[in-house]
Amino acid sequence: MNQSISVGGHRISVAEAAKWVRAYFDEQANTTAAAKGGKPFAYPVYDRMDTGSGPDELNDGDLLAPLLLNVAPSIAAVFNLRAVRPELEAALARIPRDLTLQEAVARGAHRELIEPLVGVLDRAAGVRGVQGTILMKILHRKRPLFLPLYDTQVYACYCGAAEEFPIKPETGRGWAEFFCRLAEAMAHDLDRQAGQWAVLAAAAPADVSPLRVLDVVAWHLGKPE
Repeated sequence: MNQSISVGGHRISVAEAAKWVRAYFDEQANTTAAAKGGKPFAYPVYDRMDTGSGPDELNDGDLLAPLLLNVAPSIAAVFNLRAVRPELEAALARIPRDLTLQEAVARGAHRELIEPLVGVLDRAAGVRGVQGTILMKILHRKRPLFLPLYDTQVYACYCGAAEEFPIKPETGRGWAEFFCRLAEAMAHDLDRQAGQWAVLAAAAPADVSPLRVLDVVAWHLGKPE
């Protein structure tokens, strides 16, 4: 296999990316690593974490989900997330459960669905202790086909001054605008490389969304050299 695949401004061979995907989503290997004191990846404890809430609900267990992706919300952050929980739940309820990011971007419907969720971070006081990484690690589990995960590695893949990066650094840009642009860039990557992503999806379990697979590849590609 000599195909390559792009994630934002980075490129890697499909064969190498498939190795990353298979390793990350190997439930037995992760279980064994945990039992032997190793360093397991987060699948399936993050993806299948059962908090008892519905797809439009965010209970206290959901607010702690980022812990399973190595991001720990502070106590203050949990209090402040609780305060905006009704708004987040109302915004989630407006997103069809089977809507993919690619479909929403193609229809131009992504902004009206993303902005009410992420816009809570753009207020004068924001949500103290919470930025895009924590928020999206909470929300992705509720709409894994539509809401991408986000962290510094994803940023490193998609945002940069060089020509190959789809998002350029911009002072003063709000979180809602950034995530709308990120959604467009990710949807573009998924659509124009459908064959390559199909190969990578086949290396993951059937319950894993394309956005989750993309995040794993971005996590590897965006690491500092």
